[in-house]
Amino acid sequence: MKKYNLTITLLSCSFIFFFNWSTCSQCLILGADLSYTNAVEANGGSYMDGNGNPVDPYVYFAEQGGDMVRIRLWHTPENITDDCGQPISTNNLKDAIMAFQRAKAAGMQLNLAIHYGDYFNDPGKQKMPNAWMGLSHTVLLDSIYQYTYKVLDQLFAKNILPDIVAIGNETTWGFVDATETTDGWQWPQDADKFNAGLKAVDDFNADYNAFIKKAVHFTDKTAVWLTGLFKEQGITNYDIIGLSFYPVWTEFQHVEEFGAMISQLKSVHNKEVMVFETGAIWTASSGDNYNNIFDGYGPLSYPVSPQGQRDFLFDLANTVLQNGGLGVLYWEPAWVVSALCDKWGQGSSYENASFFNFNNNNTPLPAFEFFDFCNTINSIEETYHLQVNIFPNPNNRRGMNIKSEVLLSSWHLLAMNGQVLQKGIFEKADSLYQIYFSDTIQNTCILTIQTEAGKNFSRIVNFSD
Repeated sequence: MKKYNLTITLLSCSFIFFFNWSTCSQCLILGADLSYTNAVEANGGSYMDGNGNPVDPYVYFAEQGGDMVRIRLWHTPENITDDCGQPISTNNLKDAIMAFQRAKAAGMQLNLAIHYGDYFNDPGKQKMPNAWMGLSHTVLLDSIYQYTYKVLDQLFAKNILPDIVAIGNETTWGFVDATETTDGWQWPQDADKFNAGLKAVDDFNADYNAFIKKAVHFTDKTAVWLTGLFKEQGITNYDIIGLSFYPVWTEFQHVEEFGAMISQLKSVHNKEVMVFETGAIWTASSGDNYNNIFDGYGPLSYPVSPQGQRDFLFDLANTVLQNGGLGVLYWEPAWVVSALCDKWGQGSSYENASFFNFNNNNTPLPAFEFFDFCNTINSIEETYHLQVNIFPNPNNRRGMNIKSEVLLSSWHLLAMNGQVLQKGIFEKADSLYQIYFSDTIQNTCILTIQTEAGKNFSRIVNFSD
């Protein structure tokens, strides 16, 4: 019978200096995508504090603990007509500059998402701007390079250089395409396009003695596949793997499975990993006639309530932290109801996932506590501390004992790619719990433990013969 020497390591941050920050001292970079905020205010939208007083949203997010603001950039959105029959100007360079100026004045770091299109580019579409249609491949590469460099040059002139620049947005099946619906990957042409944008950032950094970090951006469903594919195709000159993780669209059954994927990406590719987008609802109702983007949590079990939204964000932040992730940014928490028109409607299709309660004059929801996660993590750990001891060791016969100060409910053993290998329910115990494994376990796994109070913890488990 095979025997195992089993050790458990608590997942923790390491001292990596990034933007002159230590990820240990900072815990995580937590922030928000506020790309629609200027337009919401310009169209009559407003934001209130807990006492019902109007607030500057950028200042308020910073005061609540927000570290970073993410802003998207469209090439020439005026080429697109909105649902009200007017040219769109939101998220052009002028709007992005205004957003970055307000965010920096509030004390937050800056994250720029370049879509390389006139409007939204995402997994289903990666259309190039009209200005680049019909260009030869050589001229297109030069256009991508020059555009990227000149955008940074103009931001530098305003003293609002971003800390992170993403070359593309959710590029899961193509990049800078000629068609509205993405036509899939074309190699080596798409590698040339990515590398043109990445090189522009490198050259800008060298010319201006800047330290902008370069990112690519995938969804949680495609990240493992695409990072490997990019490496095969010679797209490796980036610092950060940006991820989108939305509960309603994920295939993961547990947040901890997503965390295991983060750990895998870091170890395989030696890159930082950061959640660029996430979003969760606090109500299934709507504040206007614009249909909302989503109304549930998919396979993840969180109640549709203000507290459920807050708890999901805390669990996500804790999982990202434990698996060595760099941070979490929430997509569009300030997209509240206003007279704003986009291509598909007027108002907001996201007010039920915002951080403001439209049923109470847009006062803040408990989700804002997410930005204070790093200040509360010590008390959280003290409240739900798990002291894990292995005995006897090494002759444990494929099992382990867990000593816990709180009641435990269930456990899942995950492969490093997030696949559930085994799971079980704990029998009631005072403080000592036992788990037994079969002899089909991989060398390194993630053990997730859920307490009866609903809190989740992850531990790296290493097995050796």
